[in-house]
Amino acid sequence: MKETRLQPIYFEGEQPVKIKAYYKYELAALYNICTKTFSSWIHIYLEELEQFGYKKRTKLLRPEVVRFLFERLGEP
Repeated sequence: MKETRLQPIYFEGEQPVKIKAYYKYELAALYNICTKTFSSWIHIYLEELEQFGYKKRTKLLRPEVVRFLFERLGEP
């Protein structure tokens, strides 16, 4: 069975967010929330994130983790 993905829609002049390594505080800023709130959001997916080598004290999120979070939370 083929998986269908929703394609993001961008407004005129808006650019997609680049998939790269981000610090938690940078992603929190993109979502316009504080780092503590962002951490509580992503810890819902803790078991899945641990498969990428993520730990609660991780500050720099690798690109594959960022892609995973964008798929779950949506692009900021």
